Amino acid sequence: MTSRAGSTGIDASLYRRQGQWCTALVDVSLGTTAAQEAVDALPEHVGKLLGSQQASEADIGALKTALVPAEGHAAPVARFVAVNNGEVVVDEIIDGLKVEASDVDCGPFPNLVALARARGGQFPYLVVEAGRDGGEVRLYHSAVQGVEERRGVTGDPEEAHHARKVPGTYSEPKNQSSTEEIWRRNADDLAKQIDELARENYVRLIVLAGDVKARELVASKLAPAHKPITSILEQHTRTGGADQSVFAAAVQERIDEVLGRDVQELSERVANRSGNGRSELALGFDEVVTALQQAQADTVLVGQYQDDETLIALKADPWLCGEGSDEHSELVIGSWPAPEVLLRATALTDATIRYVPEGVLPDGVGIAALLRWPKNTDAGD
Repeated sequence: MTSRAGSTGIDASLYRRQGQWCTALVDVSLGTTAAQEAVDALPEHVGKLLGSQQASEADIGALKTALVPAEGHAAPVARFVAVNNGEVVVDEIIDGLKVEASDVDCGPFPNLVALARARGGQFPYLVVEAGRDGGEVRLYHSAVQGVEERRGVTGDPEEAHHARKVPGTYSEPKNQSSTEEIWRRNADDLAKQIDELARENYVRLIVLAGDVKARELVASKLAPAHKPITSILEQHTRTGGADQSVFAAAVQERIDEVLGRDVQELSERVANRSGNGRSELALGFDEVVTALQQAQADTVLVGQYQDDETLIALKADPWLCGEGSDEHSELVIGSWPAPEVLLRATALTDATIRYVPEGVLPDGVGIAALLRWPKNTDAGD
């Protein structure tokens, strides 16, 4: 997997790659004999669909190879694969998505709408389990099952053991001080691992659990930028009797809180910009297209998917134009469903796209954009 759509949208570099693209969104659910048979037949079925769209043999072979079952994932589950010039560039499992019929596309740029809809608003986060002997940091993505990266800090058991040994007993101040210094050192190492992973992956949530004293030490040593996004769970998960299901539910609750705050914030931003002639808000299909043409859109908000509209994709700035337009004729690539062209233009103008639930946009509005600068002014004003 080389790219993921998140709250910041799709990686624009995908649209800048040359050559043909082939994408497939397919159901890879298991659990029944019929489902297993359907998954087994997928490579040949998708290969035929690609062949009918004049895909190259290299692209067909690469995509067929990637279509493997989603072992260990509860149904429904889909797989999204994008291939460019015989290379699998994106290969992701989408949990919870039911695909009724395989969706296969070939063209000069990738159709990443399904992936963006599934991933939009999701984010990377860390789960940390701290102990006095060290701890573990795990990197996850809120829309993806399983650990993406794992790092650990393991203190030296012999060092801790000798700090408690004779002369005297652990309760004596000298030996207790030595032991606590080891704990502080382990906490410092663990905090450094957290800060590094958080910074490299732009995490939006750090869930910290474990031994009471250890998690307090770790929390105190985190970088100032990461303390506000740290949520401490009053659970000692590094014990043999720890209930992992309770722990997982508590982590999911923190994730849901972040997602809920995001939607609430977007709703408030739309409401706040709806007055004063809404100079910083584009409402409706035509206004959003205009904003994207001017690279004025900061965040595109999609409540309805605009599947009944089409747009013309351009090979350079301004990246898109409406059907029937005679402007930029020398840049025209072709006409495609609006969701594909809108997503491409959003990525190529460094904007964000969010697929939002009902209630965020005003009644009767299916698409909107929060603007970088007010309408009827120049970017430099």
